[in-house]
Amino acid sequence: MRRIGLLLAIALATLVSGCFGSDRPMFPPESGVPALEPGRYAVFEQYGDQEKPSEYMEIRQRGSVYDFVDEKDAINPVTFHPIAGGLHVAQVGGMPRSGTDKTGYGFALFNISGREVLVYVVECGKQDKAMLEAARVEVRSQYECFIDNVADPTAFFAALKRSDPPSRMVRD
Repeated sequence: MRRIGLLLAIALATLVSGCFGSDRPMFPPESGVPALEPGRYAVFEQYGDQEKPSEYMEIRQRGSVYDFVDEKDAINPVTFHPIAGGLHVAQVGGMPRSGTDKTGYGFALFNISGREVLVYVVECGKQDKAMLEAARVEVRSQYECFIDNVADPTAFFAALKRSDPPSRMVRD
């Protein structure tokens, strides 16, 4: 999975690069729900059975939108949308599109339990090809799948296979 350097990019883009993106929001931002306690979060990257601290992230809430602010003050707006199994889809705005100067949206699955958050990668290349085709996912490469044509994003994300969480966030 391709990784972008900064933690915001890691905590969010690890989730979304090599995974699912769109050129437009798939969930109306105003339909986002309060899911996280605002505050400072330590982010830990998982490498097999090892866990390494990555950096800290400040999370601020503005109505239904959260601003994820990394240590270099880069900000990504995130909204959370509940799906089956107690998970939330994080819709991340301002994600760079490879090979262009445009930005779009990326998506990740969050399992939020009090002060701890597990962030799951849903890798495009590890999904059932027939399911992706039936959902009208545009597969641009093994690492880029765009979901602009998916009719029901809530059901789509609930049906995806996910790997072990590569990241864990813990509120101070």
